[in-house]
Amino acid sequence: MLLGSLTACQKDDPAAPTATTQTERLVANNWQTTRVTTTDGQTINRNRLNLSTQVLFDLKMQFRADGRVSALDPNQSNQIINGGTWKLAADNQSIDVDVTGFKGNFPIVQLSRNKLILRQNAPVDGKATDINLEFDPVL
Repeated sequence: MLLGSLTACQKDDPAAPTATTQTERLVANNWQTTRVTTTDGQTINRNRLNLSTQVLFDLKMQFRADGRVSALDPNQSNQIINGGTWKLAADNQSIDVDVTGFKGNFPIVQLSRNKLILRQNAPVDGKATDINLEFDPVL
């Protein structure tokens, strides 16, 4: 009986992601693509990517708690040049984004205060390939 009461009183794992903490992490920063890799972490040269993926390097992505997302141009005083909506999937393992040129369901490989990595299927050398989009926080 003592063993049963001990296991019944286990605390929730504070490190386990929840919708709230995932959202807080995502909206805490603006994010800029710093690297695109293969799914095993090998850097893909920017000139091997299609134009839609290449342009991500030149934008800051701003996710807001109200479900809006904006693409900002840091070379034009962070002017909004594109926008749309986002929401976490029910399991918190992917994000649905609806922005012109960047639309779909993107599995979350990593989301922390210092790194956002999303999986995308996009052309590399003209052939559809699973890639990782790595974002770092920026001001």
